[in-house]
Amino acid sequence: MSEQLPSVPGPAVPRPQVSLAISWAFDTFKRHPLPFIALAAVVAVIQVIQEIGAQPLSAIVADCSDPQTQGQINACAAAVGFTAIAGIVVTFVFLVLAFLATIGVYRAALDVSRGITPEFTVLLKTENLGRYVVFSLAYLGLVILGFILCVIPGILVAFFLQLGPFFVLDRGYRPVEAMKASYSVISKNVGPAIVMVIFSLIVTLLGSAFYGILTLVTLPFAALFIVHMYRQFNGETVAQR
Repeated sequence: MSEQLPSVPGPAVPRPQVSLAISWAFDTFKRHPLPFIALAAVVAVIQVIQEIGAQPLSAIVADCSDPQTQGQINACAAAVGFTAIAGIVVTFVFLVLAFLATIGVYRAALDVSRGITPEFTVLLKTENLGRYVVFSLAYLGLVILGFILCVIPGILVAFFLQLGPFFVLDRGYRPVEAMKASYSVISKNVGPAIVMVIFSLIVTLLGSAFYGILTLVTLPFAALFIVHMYRQFNGETVAQR
C-alpha cells in the first residue's frame, strides 16, 4: 500500500491593498501625465459641449415658468416640446461620445498596468468595443431593473458587476463571462471593493469641482486606481514603470 504524501498548500494570494493602488495610480500618472490628460480632455470637452447644448431648454423652461395668457401657454408648450426633443437628442449623442471617449482612458490604464507606455491613439482602438457596448447596455438594464424592483438589488448589481468592463477590455470576455468574473472577484474581496467604490466616488465628485476642470486629473487617476485594484483582485502583477 503506497504512502499518501501530505498535500502542500500553494502560495497565499496577497490581500488587496487600497493604499498600494493609490500610490501606484499617483506615481503612474506623474510619470505619464500628457497622454492621460489628453484622453481625459476629450471626455471633458464633450461634456462641456453637452451642457452648452442643453442650455436652450433650461432657458425656455425658465421663461415659460409663469405664462400669463393662453397664447403664451400655447407658444411655450410648442417651444418646450420642440426644444425638449432636440435637447434629448443632443444629450444622448454626446453621452454616447463621452462614453466611447472614456474607454480610451480605461485602455490606457490597462496598458500601463501591463508595462505598455500609454498613448493617445488608444482612443481609436476598436478591439472588444462591441462586447463592451453590449456589456454596458446589459449592465445598465440590470441596474435599472434592480432599482425598480426594490433599490437594494440595483445597488448589489452595480457593486458586484462593476469590474465587468475591465474583463471585457483586458481579456476580451463576453458580457456574461465578464459579469461572472466580476462577481467572482468582488465576492471574494467585498471589504476592499467597498473601499474602492467609496474612494472612486470621492475622486469623481472632486472632478466636478471648478467647472469640471479637475476631471483632467481625477478621471485618469480613478481609472488607474481601479485598474490596480482589478489586477490585485485577480492576483496579477502590476508593472511599476
